[in-house]
Amino acid sequence: MTETWTIGKLIPWAAQYLAKYQVAAPRLSGELMLAQVLGCTRVDLYLRHEQPLTPDELAGFKALLLRRRSQEPLAYILGRREFYGLDLLVGPGVLVPRPESEHLVEEALKRLEHQESPRLLDLCTGSGAVALACLSGHPGLKAVGVDISPQALDFARRNAARLGLEGRAQWLLGDLWEPLAAAGGFFEVITANPPYVRDGEWAGLSPEVKDFEPRQALVAGPDGLEVIEQILVGARAFLRANGWLFLEMGQGQAAGAMKLARGVGIYQRLSTVKDLAGIERVLCCQRGDYG
Repeated sequence: MTETWTIGKLIPWAAQYLAKYQVAAPRLSGELMLAQVLGCTRVDLYLRHEQPLTPDELAGFKALLLRRRSQEPLAYILGRREFYGLDLLVGPGVLVPRPESEHLVEEALKRLEHQESPRLLDLCTGSGAVALACLSGHPGLKAVGVDISPQALDFARRNAARLGLEGRAQWLLGDLWEPLAAAGGFFEVITANPPYVRDGEWAGLSPEVKDFEPRQALVAGPDGLEVIEQILVGARAFLRANGWLFLEMGQGQAAGAMKLARGVGIYQRLSTVKDLAGIERVLCCQRGDYG
């Protein structure tokens, strides 16, 4: 007789199956994928422990398990990722937003809090995560997001529309400062989560990252500082006097990034913000009222 697979039986089995293939967070992955197939929440899974799955539901769940077994990012499989309380669409061709990038949002909103109608520029915007989180936290803010990837900007536009923020966001295709002539004017805050992985680190990244996420959004030369330097220098033409630039960076890059910032000669205040792991994650640069 064919075994009846209930939700309660399937969750531990899926966790063991994914763990065998060294998938990160195997139980969480299984729960979220099963909830997606059943159209319910994770809490619902435990309230409906004895519910059997239909053959179609089992087939759908098996298909997702096989994708996750291959180390495909869970966010791509689910088609979304939570970031700063926002439910964002993501998928192949766009970097999956990380919790570390929420520090960019926190720092930006601190400096914008008492400004009535400021402008924010988000470089390397990807899915629009940082720009949209800032817009959701400041009702008078307008934002411009720039990315070199048409696929990424498609996600950014869709996310803005889903969140009802499309009227306050402008998305520009191009390499860093290249398309900014279309935006005009200066910005009170510039944020960026640029590529900062060192060339030599790429081969050692997890398959979940290097086999699926876009390399151009991650890798930036031998020391990982190539794009960070371009942003520090280029901000001269777009950052308002006394405005702030916030750059995400990798482990061990703070000293090098700080040195590059000092060399530009326009920043009067430099500091770093540590993430929850104690890594100096965000470089904070305030432009002087000169230069």
